[in-house]
Amino acid sequence: MEKQNRMLKSARMQRAWTPEFVSGLVGVSRSTYIRWESGAQRPRHASLDALCKVFAMSPAELGFVANRIKQAHTLDKLTGLSSTLNVDGIEEVDEDDTVEIAEEDLPASLEEWSLGLTSCWERYMGGGQRELERLLPSYLTRLLKPTLTPGPAQKKAAGLTAQAYQLIALLDLQRGDFASAEANGTQSLVYSQLGRDWNLYVAAQIRLATIFAARKRVGSALNAYNNALHRINTNNDSISPMLHSWIFAGLAEIQATMGRETEALQFLKLALAVFPEKPEEDACATYARCDRSMLYLYQGLVFLRLGQPKMAWEAFAQVDELKPVPCERMRAEFLKYRAYTSLVLGNMIQSCIYLEAAARTARAINSELVFGEIYALYQHMLAIWGQESRVKALAILFQS
Repeated sequence: MEKQNRMLKSARMQRAWTPEFVSGLVGVSRSTYIRWESGAQRPRHASLDALCKVFAMSPAELGFVANRIKQAHTLDKLTGLSSTLNVDGIEEVDEDDTVEIAEEDLPASLEEWSLGLTSCWERYMGGGQRELERLLPSYLTRLLKPTLTPGPAQKKAAGLTAQAYQLIALLDLQRGDFASAEANGTQSLVYSQLGRDWNLYVAAQIRLATIFAARKRVGSALNAYNNALHRINTNNDSISPMLHSWIFAGLAEIQATMGRETEALQFLKLALAVFPEKPEEDACATYARCDRSMLYLYQGLVFLRLGQPKMAWEAFAQVDELKPVPCERMRAEFLKYRAYTSLVLGNMIQSCIYLEAAARTARAINSELVFGEIYALYQHMLAIWGQESRVKALAILFQS
């Protein structure tokens, strides 16, 4: 056993991160990460690259600097790939820096990557935009070959690739890059069909509908929801109730946007009826990331679209009773819409309070999309209450 890697452990402890948290972001098991800290094992190049991105530190700063020549020669013998040393003494492997994974090791690797992507979803909901933008491309690199190679592991690999593309599409959306979001969302559809995972396919359609709705393309959003609903009707027994409910909620908002009150309320009723009692036990909970707050959000949106702001306020207020509290990304949405509803109801002080909280939360989760929507809302407030000092003071939120 080599000397314990105190530099890696110190970097983790300084951030108050657990081994489980770091291993999830890197895409390895907890036991593998623990071996890195203990000095019993060194990460492969792809894992080291991901580790450096997680900590935003160089290999040398994480304690991986010495005694690499011997390991590089050993790697040559084991893989048959030519390797060179970079300035930090870390081997660099040809063929896009990937290391071949033996067929018998692939199931374990896929399981590690699955756990890693679960952590990525948690980071997305918590606002970890920048970390994910660094990490997700490495998952696609690792998953490329098993996804495109026919065999027993292909379906699992394709499903993980579909998840990665969904995450990338959502990151694109939060940056306001709608074209990239749509392209990557479509890629998720392709790989979910390759893996024949219809829950992932439905989730991809829902995410595409969300992207279209953000672009004000109501017809395209409706088409995506209908495609998802068609898949549910085809594979009803195997589709997650959580996703089923989400489709109905999305359709309810679209019907309300079109002024079809009866249809909107009917879809909303269906969404509430099929939502699972224990959403955390749903088969798609790891990537759907829905709780009851999703229903309250859509319920409020339906009433807003129907011109019933008091009912919308009551719907949004239900989130205050939820335990545990919603994640930061969902919290930003509620704050934004409560600020807007307060404006519609003519409550200036309340609108200012919620808008300020929404703007700070949007910044915290690095969502340019939400922050831009909040700024547009502020412009409406200025048009109504532009002479009020409380409203004028909010300008500082948008000056940096």
